[in-house]
Amino acid sequence: MNRSNAVSKYTKRKIWIHWVSTVLIFILIYTGITIEHAAHIPEKFFLYKMHFVVGINVFILNMIRIIALIRDMRPATLYPEKSVHQKFIHAVHYGFYVVILWMCNSGILSLFLEGIYPSLIHNDFSELPKISGDGFHPIMLSHHIVAKFVFLLLIFHILGFLIHLLRKKENTLKRIWL
Repeated sequence: MNRSNAVSKYTKRKIWIHWVSTVLIFILIYTGITIEHAAHIPEKFFLYKMHFVVGINVFILNMIRIIALIRDMRPATLYPEKSVHQKFIHAVHYGFYVVILWMCNSGILSLFLEGIYPSLIHNDFSELPKISGDGFHPIMLSHHIVAKFVFLLLIFHILGFLIHLLRKKENTLKRIWL
């Protein structure tokens, strides 16, 4: 079955996952930045718990979205398939999948490698280790570095929408709007 060029907009499943994930990712960005700069106080513990729960949900939604990517029909590409512009769009689109999966996996691994998990399970702030930027486990360090790629991809994604809107005078948001 040809899964592209068959419909004018994404499936309801993809649309809902896209927007719910978007909101959750912005929550992750906020909590992640706040955790990184917060003092070792009980509010930081709450942020870790929130970051963990939201991150797990993003991971699950991303896995469902990957299945939907394979199974669901999708709209025609915006530019010719072989064009540099369309290749860049694909790179950003698939880059999100890779980066989000890495962020989720490295985040889960970091809970264990940094010793955060026991405090979350026991709901005990006193067990939360004091983590400094100098003492990060390499997996946690990669989590912080790859987070910068989330920002970069997000900027490319938004700029792509705006450029397409201005260049072709077409609102591509209608393809992924509820």
